[in-house]
Formats: sequence, C-alpha cells, structure tokens
Amino acid sequence: MLTPAETLRAFGERLASGDADGAASLFTEDATYAEPPAHTFSGRAALRDFIADFAARHHDVSFAVSRLLARPDGQEAAALWRWAYTSDSDGQRRVFEGACFVAFRDGQIASWQGYSALVV
Repeated sequence: MLTPAETLRAFGERLASGDADGAASLFTEDATYAEPPAHTFSGRAALRDFIADFAARHHDVSFAVSRLLARPDGQEAAALWRWAYTSDSDGQRRVFEGACFVAFRDGQIASWQGYSALVV
C-alpha cells in the first residue's frame, strides 16, 4: 500500500505521461474529485475519461507537490501543488498553484477537494 506522498507522486507522474488508466487506478471506484468551479467527477471511470481527454489535448504536463501534511494513519492529507501544461489548441503555457484535501481508503484516493489559481 502506498503512502499519501507516494500516491500523489505517482499521480503526478501518470498525469505527466498521459497515463489516464494509471492515474485513475490510484482512486477508489466510487471516488469523488472536485476542483471548483471547474471540475467535479464521481467515480474512477469519469476521472479516467477526463484525464484521457485532457492528455489528448495538452503536452508538457507536470504536477508536483511542494508540501504535504498527512495524518500518521495515512487516511487524510493536505497538499500544496503546482500544475502546468501547454495547450495543443493555442500553444499557451498555463501554470496553476493550489491546495487539495485528500481522503484515502485502503491506500487509494477516496476523495479529492482541490482549490487553485492560475499564476501564469
């Protein structure tokens, strides 16, 4: 079973490589993912579809956690992160910084509540 830090690192690596199946596999089947006001998903399949669509339209993707605070039992964590990508449609580089609150169940992400702002 992965630790919260390992799970978020793997999530970032899989996003960067466009591995939608691999990224989605880090979530429970009934996971919820919210990044208001832009995105809210319920279920691993919906998240996988979103990541696959995103990967098909963007390149030079990175997701890096700069700080992580996790409960000793690994069931909850809060993270500060930086997410960046280049859009294929307009060539624009976009960089977001944000925070997320993550709940884990059996080593997988059960819920993700994120907040971010465009910085570049």
